[in-house]
Amino acid sequence: MNMTPASFTEQFPSIAEHCGPAGLNDLLSVLQTKHVKNGQTVTTDGEYCDSLYLVAEGKLVSQITSARESIRLGSINKGDIFGEVNILDPGPSTSTVIATEDSTLLVLSHDAFRRLDKHHPVMTGNILRMMCSIMVDRCRVADKLLFSKYSYIEGFTKNDSSHDAGLIEWGRNILQKLHGHGGKQI
Repeated sequence: MNMTPASFTEQFPSIAEHCGPAGLNDLLSVLQTKHVKNGQTVTTDGEYCDSLYLVAEGKLVSQITSARESIRLGSINKGDIFGEVNILDPGPSTSTVIATEDSTLLVLSHDAFRRLDKHHPVMTGNILRMMCSIMVDRCRVADKLLFSKYSYIEGFTKNDSSHDAGLIEWGRNILQKLHGHGGKQI
C-alpha cells in the first residue's frame, strides 16, 4: 500500500497533526505494510510485541484469552490504532488481535520510532503524549468501572462477607495497583 501524506492525514489525523511535512514524510518512509487475512492473528496476549499498528484497511477484533475462555474487548476498525503499550515498552502483548476481514496494517516498530526520535523529537514527543493520553483515558475508565463493581460487591457481601472474600480482595488489589501501590494492603 502506497500511503500518501494527504491520505495518511485524512485517515490518521490525530497522528498527522503532530508531524509537520518533513516529519510526516519520514514517518511514512519507516512504516511497514502488513497484509493480514481474515482469521489471521496479529498479536497474541502474552507474546512479545514491539510495534504500533495503524489500520489502513479492514477490521479486527481484540480479545483476552485464558485456558477456559476468550473475552472480546472490542472491534478495531479502519483509522484506528493499537499497540500503544508495546511501542512504548516492548514486551508481552496485552491482548490478542485477530483480523475479522482481510486487512492492511501500517506497522511502526519501537526501533523505527526511536530512529525517528533522533531527527524529529518534537513530533515523536507529541505522538507519545497522544498515546499516553489514550492510555490515561483507558485507566480512568477502568478505575471507575472497577471501583463501582468493587463497591457493589463489598456492599452486597456485608451480610455474607465470606462468600466473595476472594473477589473483594482481588478488586482491592487491582485498585491498589492502578493507583501505584503494588497491591499492598493499605
